[in-house]
Amino acid sequence: MKRALFVLLIVLFAHNLIDSSLALSDYQRGALDGLNWGWNMSHRYDQAKEGDIAAYNQAVAGYNAWILAIFGMNESLMLQTIAAPAKTQPYYITKTINPKHSIDASWNQSKSLLPEPDAYGMVNGIPAEIYYSFGPALANF
Repeated sequence: MKRALFVLLIVLFAHNLIDSSLALSDYQRGALDGLNWGWNMSHRYDQAKEGDIAAYNQAVAGYNAWILAIFGMNESLMLQTIAAPAKTQPYYITKTINPKHSIDASWNQSKSLLPEPDAYGMVNGIPAEIYYSFGPALANF
């Protein structure tokens, strides 16, 4: 009987020690609440990015109330709700974009330094084929 009473006292004493060690301080409770809110808000934000914006906006109201109760009106800690995305409009290309020339930032707009043939295919009275072959070399001869 004495032994049973001794064991019972040890069990009660251990229970009191364990029970008091499981109780969290205010700081520990605040840190745990902050981690829980952060975890929940991150999940809600991921859902909002996938399209469920209403659940995130409802959770923002609760989070902001929790922040307000602890830190007061601190705008840097408050979260903003997400507005509904604008309706997407089809994308139309209205301007044709051509590749750019590597030297003068143009495409096929370079002018030749040689004179252009006239309507008869002559350059300075010489057929264009002959002029382009040796005409420029003889022009100042």
